[in-house]
Amino acid sequence: MKVDQLFNEQKEKIRFDTGELNVTNDDPEQWHVKLYGVENQRYFQEALRDNRKEHFTFETSEGTVNGLADVETFDSANAEENVITLIGSSTLNGYSGG
Repeated sequence: MKVDQLFNEQKEKIRFDTGELNVTNDDPEQWHVKLYGVENQRYFQEALRDNRKEHFTFETSEGTVNGLADVETFDSANAEENVITLIGSSTLNGYSGG
């Protein structure tokens, strides 16, 4: 599902160009997010470096969902892309399936 807006635990808005949240086999325990054109690079770099889980709230095309996620990759090879991959590490709250 398309991610329209993203907020961290402190309710700070994470700015990005496009994003996609995918739930594997309709199981809210297995999900990941790919964000493109991320502006808040330092936030994600620090989370990746410290190997810390972050709580995110996603405003999506199918409603609001939230959960803990690990920053799995941060790819800034293409400065215009700044691709971030988040892997869910908790149940995706608010996910209704389908």
